[in-house]
Amino acid sequence: MNNNFAIKIDDAVLNWMRKKRKKVLTLSVNTTGGGCCPTFEIVEIDMIEPDQTEKFQLFEQNDITLYISKNTRITAPILHFKLKKNLIGATIQAEGLSLKKRDP
Repeated sequence: MNNNFAIKIDDAVLNWMRKKRKKVLTLSVNTTGGGCCPTFEIVEIDMIEPDQTEKFQLFEQNDITLYISKNTRITAPILHFKLKKNLIGATIQAEGLSLKKRDP
């Protein structure tokens, strides 16, 4: 993982987390697909501490503890966490990452 980046958490994310009484963000990159289908990476962002913390780098930002998986490829100068609202609630998304698609 590239360590030459800054972290930005939007106020909307911080306010939403406060309402839910959460102080942890975990960003993990997982591979899905396979077999006869191509594989690709997806990002998952949870508001709980990961089970295997040794696979993550630890950061502190805005009174939030961030766990970012060591296999994350951050390509932008800022890893930016945004709140995306949808019909049934909201999700936290991260911008500034590179995800790979692999052929079978």
